[in-house]
Amino acid sequence: MNDIVRISRRTLFVAAGALVAVLLGLALVTTGVIARAAEGNTVANATVMKTQQSAAERDIERAYEQAVDQVHKVRALNLAITAAQADAIAQKTLSDLKALRHSAFVSLGQVLGLADVESYATGTEQRFDQAPVAAQPSPAPVLLAPRLYAIVARMSELATQLSDQATTSLTAPAATPAPTVAPSPSRTTSPSPSPTARP
Repeated sequence: MNDIVRISRRTLFVAAGALVAVLLGLALVTTGVIARAAEGNTVANATVMKTQQSAAERDIERAYEQAVDQVHKVRALNLAITAAQADAIAQKTLSDLKALRHSAFVSLGQVLGLADVESYATGTEQRFDQAPVAAQPSPAPVLLAPRLYAIVARMSELATQLSDQATTSLTAPAATPAPTVAPSPSRTTSPSPSPTARP
């Protein structure tokens, strides 16, 4: 005796719909559409890129100016070391900070895909030297793209390290010369009298 299995039309439609969904999902995965959507990459237009560039430049300059300001303030103190020593430490640190800022602007130009990054870095430095960030009104905050943020964060970290090292060196106590012990006067021993021979 044969048993007849009856399947309702509704069950068939549900099964067919599930099969289509699975096949569609496999097709999306194999073509990489889901992977690209999960990455969250966004192509920015020219206005957004200009906003990102300006914000990154200001953040780099702000880190530079804060570090320079700290060095100037510490150098202005009455220090235990000589003026020549203090000037040498301050000048070296300021020179290192300028080189660091230049390097950060070069890196920023490379990430932005600029043709002549050296000219861009030099021009940006000159612009900020004429109009420092501290003297400008604060614009609305901008959430930087990850690659730009990495440059800004590294600049801030290294600038802080340089200014902190300079502060430590400038405020170190003056080296005191080791005390010298005067030699004690040497005793001259007189020769003991030799016994005289008796006859």
